Amino acid sequence: MTHPTRRTAIAALVAVPWLGRTAMAQSDWPRRPIRIVVPYPAGGTPDVTTRVLGEQLATVLKTSVIVEAKPGASGLIGMRAVTSSAADGYTLAYVSTGQVTLSAMNPKFDLLKELKPVVRVSGSPFGVLVSTASPYKTMAELVVAVRAQPGKLSFGTAGAGSPAHMAVAHLEDALKDFQALHVPFKGAVESINAILAGQIDFTIGVLGAAVPHLKAGKLRILAVTPARRVALMPDVPTVAEALGTPYDFQSWGGYMVPAGTPDDVVDRLAAGIAQAANTEVFRKFLQSVAGELDLVTSPAEFRKRLVPALDAERRIVQRLGLKEGS
Repeated sequence: MTHPTRRTAIAALVAVPWLGRTAMAQSDWPRRPIRIVVPYPAGGTPDVTTRVLGEQLATVLKTSVIVEAKPGASGLIGMRAVTSSAADGYTLAYVSTGQVTLSAMNPKFDLLKELKPVVRVSGSPFGVLVSTASPYKTMAELVVAVRAQPGKLSFGTAGAGSPAHMAVAHLEDALKDFQALHVPFKGAVESINAILAGQIDFTIGVLGAAVPHLKAGKLRILAVTPARRVALMPDVPTVAEALGTPYDFQSWGGYMVPAGTPDDVVDRLAAGIAQAANTEVFRKFLQSVAGELDLVTSPAEFRKRLVPALDAERRIVQRLGLKEGS
């Protein structure tokens, strides 16, 4: 039988109070306000979505939730505000497909090494959009036209590496011989305005920005990008249905914390955010911006989904020669 030495015994006695304080610090979480950093401009859909969710989360966790918009450097400024914070569960980052692309484009930012997934909350379906003055009435007609004139028909996006750009890049991968001219703009709104003005032929844009123009009869939607049809537009086929080829794309939104955050705190955050997201207030808000509740409440499952998404994004970034600032 092995007997503890005097030094071991003293070390154990010293460790007990420290362990007690650590356990207590985690068990009484949260005991102060929680901050959520959104790496996009104030007033945009990610910012407003997080503010609506934050109000519900404050009620669930019985603490204040502060939302800070920190845009810039393709989202890197907001991410650095979180990665440089204490890993204690009091600072979260809003993340989306944009941060997956950022990680693929910027070797100085590693999403899964620097941040720990908590929960994915929402999906933002995209649609293939043309002007109602366009000769293309179906997705198949648009594809035939692009194939007949490689590099001639133009599409607009919010810039290189933006979700709209990556949506077309994924379509190029799915079809292999689909080649259109990329025209970058400052944002999704400018891209849609360019379609309305007849300056570009199409875009694959987020539905939230397109719905008002669709209702006004100024835009035509040829297909939606997720694997299944969108509840808001049940009669519109998916790209996969319209073309008979595998294709699944939509922007999503979720939350992550600094990598060293304790797992039990992460689990409590995930449960709290899921409860907040399931409220009627948040569901109705998502419907108002053409979004959908797309919960992945297991941090492990969220991480599992991010791994292949990052791999696919890196392949596309490499093929397109994209890098930060391009």
